Amino acid sequence: MKRIKLVIGVIAILCALLAIFFVLRSENALLTHPKGIIARSELKLIAVNYLLMFIIIIPTFILLFVVAWKYHAKNSKAKYDPEHSYGVFGELLLWMIPSVIIAVMIVITWKAAHELDPYRPLTSEVKPLPIQVVALDWKWLFIYPEQGIATLNFVQFPAGTPIHFALAADSSPMNSFWIPQLSGQIYAMTGMTTQLHIMADEPGVYTGRAAEINGEGFADMTFLVKSISQSDFDSWIADVKQSPLQLTDSIYNELAKPSMNHPIMFYSHVEEDLFNKIVMKYMHPMH
Repeated sequence: MKRIKLVIGVIAILCALLAIFFVLRSENALLTHPKGIIARSELKLIAVNYLLMFIIIIPTFILLFVVAWKYHAKNSKAKYDPEHSYGVFGELLLWMIPSVIIAVMIVITWKAAHELDPYRPLTSEVKPLPIQVVALDWKWLFIYPEQGIATLNFVQFPAGTPIHFALAADSSPMNSFWIPQLSGQIYAMTGMTTQLHIMADEPGVYTGRAAEINGEGFADMTFLVKSISQSDFDSWIADVKQSPLQLTDSIYNELAKPSMNHPIMFYSHVEEDLFNKIVMKYMHPMH
């Protein structure tokens, strides 16, 4: 009976490990399928820290089961010795190994945190493309200041080009901007601007979302992300400039009102300095 329970326990653990393995291999596990330099570096940092932690966690759990098995109530051969000690050397070994691993993790994480600073521009010979992002209830507005266009719940850019996002929010609860396969998340807040630099390795289609619970429409506050070739991007810009929609102050004020599941929209013209107006109006309220 004991052997049967042991076998069942081992099979259950193996099944759990296999399930985790296949889930992480699935394309739906976005974090484990990075498509950009930032997301890839973040995944590497996570993996290294997990492996370092496993050096402590795995032996600890093994010893936990060994002790529980050896000293269970029905084992009359086990010797009860509460005063047993491995001496000073044993105590030092017990504390030194975790301390050294934690120190290594600190150094690795500190270095990576500075290298992956979202405010830090990416090194590239290609000129960065600036895109301004405004989090609304419950939708995302993207403004292309150099091209003079805007999109709603859709952002597109050339692959291999550094993207410089400037993020803010308009009268909205705190939002967290996140494209899992390209970057970490960063907050978009009313009355201030945050920065994020990303770059896609190759053409592809990705999912962006709000990562901060922010009210009734949170679950559907997603946006479509596409990286395409430079020539296709130039053609797309030309097509958007033919759109009959224009993002004037009055149109924007209507757009800023709370709404859910808003369709993708393209604007061929954007009111001059609209992004800065959105940020500054909460610093210097206009009556």
